[in-house]
Amino acid sequence: MIRVLLSERIKKTAAKLPPDLRERASQAIAAVGTAFGDPHQHRGLGLRKLGKCSYEVRVHLQWRVVFLYDGQDLIAYDVMNHDEVSLWLRGQR
Repeated sequence: MIRVLLSERIKKTAAKLPPDLRERASQAIAAVGTAFGDPHQHRGLGLRKLGKCSYEVRVHLQWRVVFLYDGQDLIAYDVMNHDEVSLWLRGQR
């Protein structure tokens, strides 16, 4: 099991989300902590690698939680829609 930390950014974003979406994001973050490193469980969660040190997990059809991996811990960075994730990725390159 890997430690999952919450960024200040995701805390602010989550506070603005509807309660049902916030709960789904919370469940996804907890599930990633126990499944990270096990490819069989990754598929069931919808966890996929975005870049060298970034991952996303589906929370809803449109919404994703973006994680950063620092080599030791996972940091739940933000909750974004699909388009926001694409824009964020372009800025990372």
